[in-house]
Amino acid sequence: MVKIDVVSGFLGAGKTTLIKKMFESSVYKNEKVVLIENEFGEIGIDGSFLKDSGIEIKEINSGCICCSLVGDFSSSMKEVIDRFSPSRIVIEPSGVGKLSDIVGAIEKVDADLEINILATVVDGGKVKMYMKNFGEFFVNQVENAHAIVVGKVDKINEAKLNESVELIRQVNPKGNIITTNITALDADDLIKFLEKKDSLKDELIEKIHHEHLEHEDDECDDPNCSCHHHHHHDDNEEE
Repeated sequence: MVKIDVVSGFLGAGKTTLIKKMFESSVYKNEKVVLIENEFGEIGIDGSFLKDSGIEIKEINSGCICCSLVGDFSSSMKEVIDRFSPSRIVIEPSGVGKLSDIVGAIEKVDADLEINILATVVDGGKVKMYMKNFGEFFVNQVENAHAIVVGKVDKINEAKLNESVELIRQVNPKGNIITTNITALDADDLIKFLEKKDSLKDELIEKIHHEHLEHEDDECDDPNCSCHHHHHHDDNEEE
């Protein structure tokens, strides 16, 4: 059984940051992982990072995965499995594409595959705009995800973040939403969160929240501060 992890999202939302953090986890380091990137996607994983992680990379050469789904995608998946015998395949599809199409294509591959993670990364400051301008594609990515990661939270205020989360929740009432800066999270905790398919995630959320409160206590001396956990972010977060 090969686990399939899909990381979708529009260009610039922060997919590369999420994928790099996922590869830092002990889960990934203990498995043979292949990364499949669409050539029109957000290709920002540098070669040295891949070499250090022992990750193989495969690009889909026929343009958008969604435009030539079943044939080329299926043959590419089989090629990857036959050549590398991975225990896990990470797929980063092109930004503007339907996540439901990717899932459908995976299910049609004649191999022993398990869809494990379906994560969509959204730019926290652009949710409303994307819903208006790219409604069909954006909504499809959000509603079909098990987990929605809100990126660039360090660039928006609490009110904007809450508005974005509410819009996401309207489209996907059951998905797990993570609003903490990805670079601040423990990679193993992140994988556990992304892999959960239900709402039984209180323990993990509480742990993440507790760690952030401790982090705030170390950095914020003002007892009247209402900055919550979005105040101290790394402005150098990679997109």
